[in-house]
Amino acid sequence: MVRGEPLLCDTTVVAVTGSPAVLQMPYNILMMRQVLAREVRVMMSRAAQRFLRPYTMRLFSGSWVHTETHSLVGGAAVPHVDLTADADLMLVMPATANAIAKAAHGICDDLISTAMVACPAPVVLVPTMNGSMWRSTVVQRNVGLAREVGYHVIEPKPGIQLADLSEAAGTMPTMEQLVGDLMTILATDRPEQRAGDDIQNGRAPEVAAHPGDAQIGAAGSRPGVQAQQCGGRPVSL
Repeated sequence: MVRGEPLLCDTTVVAVTGSPAVLQMPYNILMMRQVLAREVRVMMSRAAQRFLRPYTMRLFSGSWVHTETHSLVGGAAVPHVDLTADADLMLVMPATANAIAKAAHGICDDLISTAMVACPAPVVLVPTMNGSMWRSTVVQRNVGLAREVGYHVIEPKPGIQLADLSEAAGTMPTMEQLVGDLMTILATDRPEQRAGDDIQNGRAPEVAAHPGDAQIGAAGSRPGVQAQQCGGRPVSL
């Protein structure tokens, strides 16, 4: 997708958790501002900040970066509510096994996990981890539970693992792959559509979890978004 084409939504919250894939996020954030959303609001976990400073993310996002639940930054007095209340989409990217577990079980012990529960818009988890972790029984159970309670989970892609340079599934999708999936999610999962369906069916709109989704696969792509690759293959972390 080239600059000047319509963006997919107005406001996206991007929650960055602690994987080495955080190092790819400044580029991804910049691309999101060109193809995804007019405003990109960034949250970073403490583990993510070990890989990348919030200042760098602020430069690429063009907005304040939020790191604490009880911190007044950029006018957000209650950040987990203020930053998500009018969002069209929330991306947890990269999503670690820890972030997925919190989503699956409704744990709210930091800014990102609390924001996931508070967000009325679709919440999309983009898992990124070593292939052996991704295949583990406990992670797959939590992925299933997260989907059951309404989170969207985009499957990781095959790529090179940093631990031993072998190839396995666990890589964060490229922006080209991701935008296609997000187009599908935004077209089928909007709060106003869910409320409208409730009213048509004679039910009062509920404040509920996001509708569950089937496994998201490659759902098209947008030209013009460059992929980050290692030897022609994405890098798995």
